[in-house]
Amino acid sequence: MKNAVLTIVVSLVAIVTFAQTKEAPQRMKYVTTGPDGSVAMTIIDDTREDLMKLESANAFYKYQILDPRTAEPVFASDNQGKTCEIDKTKLAAGTYNLKLYTSNFVITSKITVSASRKLRNAIREDAVALNNYED
Repeated sequence: MKNAVLTIVVSLVAIVTFAQTKEAPQRMKYVTTGPDGSVAMTIIDDTREDLMKLESANAFYKYQILDPRTAEPVFASDNQGKTCEIDKTKLAAGTYNLKLYTSNFVITSKITVSASRKLRNAIREDAVALNNYED
């Protein structure tokens, strides 16, 4: 009888522990350096956010996100200053080339865009709806 009670208690503790684990957020940071070794551009992508932060050592007036297969721009925006935010909801998840235009030069970097929070939530809701579906 003691073994059965102990087994039930251990099982319940294990279930409660694993039921409360959450998806760990992932924060990716891309750093592009210039020929002299100085940091030219930094991109921070947090999976909990729908926005990526773009920071440059120099002020830039435009950036483009290019499809690496065709080199065609899939998103572009004008900017003033050294920072901006990129809305991930306007991009499909995947790998892209990013071009940053300053008054003196163009900085190029490869980035990976994670799925937006809105998309991940929609996928979870669909999965819950499918799990609750009854014939």
